[in-house]
Amino acid sequence: MKKIRKSLLLVAMSLVMIISLIGCTSNKGTQDENTTIRLGVMSAADSAPILLAQEKGYFEEEGVNLELEIFTNGATKQSSIQAGELDAAMLSMIQFLNNVKGGLQAKITTTTDGMFPIVLSKNFQEKKDVKVGLMEVSVINFLADQYLTDYNVEKVFINEMPLRMQALMENKIDMAVLPEPLASNAQLKGLEKRVYGKPDDYTPNGIIFTDEFIKNNPNTVKGFHKAYNRAVEDIINNPEEAKDILVSKLELNSKVKDLMVLPTYHKTRVPDESYLKEIEDWTEKLQGNELNLEYKDVVTKDFVSK
Repeated sequence: MKKIRKSLLLVAMSLVMIISLIGCTSNKGTQDENTTIRLGVMSAADSAPILLAQEKGYFEEEGVNLELEIFTNGATKQSSIQAGELDAAMLSMIQFLNNVKGGLQAKITTTTDGMFPIVLSKNFQEKKDVKVGLMEVSVINFLADQYLTDYNVEKVFINEMPLRMQALMENKIDMAVLPEPLASNAQLKGLEKRVYGKPDDYTPNGIIFTDEFIKNNPNTVKGFHKAYNRAVEDIINNPEEAKDILVSKLELNSKVKDLMVLPTYHKTRVPDESYLKEIEDWTEKLQGNELNLEYKDVVTKDFVSK
């Protein structure tokens, strides 16, 4: 009987040790994750939830150390993600599909919400033929084709948003597509702003994470999206918070706040296949070559708000 009890005791001790080891291994896996995310965003309304979440400490509370870089040039940001200098970025889906075709392994984890008015030059007079300042492979080129159907458009590609603004002030172009709040900043300087579309519309922008970062750090990516959703909830309850954080972090004149037209902010969501196909078809037409990308290879639903 003593031998049986001794054997049972040894078995019990062994089970305790195994369970402890499993627990340690599980915890170690979480601890070994990289909690730092190098994220690039644009100086645009899309960034408001991220800026607000950072300001309120939501990322830290969700176990994320966010290293944020704000760009004014989409091409520079695109180069940074391709060069491996960023783990994630806010990109137009047009740019992103091109990057994937070029070999980038990454996924759209959520769309973002932006507003892109048309701003007129200082001495603009209504006419049929117009020169419009754009970035070529970008959301603003895509939206210009949707918005400016009543004009004969000559596209002038200017990547830097401040240079687009300068060209308007100097009457070198007739119009430019500028994101909010930069469009309202132009309005503050005396230029006319025309708002197209609806605040609740999709805009073809999103947050993308590299496949490698998602694979190695799933809890960090999840924490990022939880913090993002918390900030969106705050903005839904008080839209003025989005305006305040944009004025503060983008160092804008406080008077811009009263002119700003913001989108409706949504918790994490991804584009459906039909919407992404529309963007892919437009991009193929723009560049004259096929992309032939599979939806499952460019989108993940793992971080969509439930």
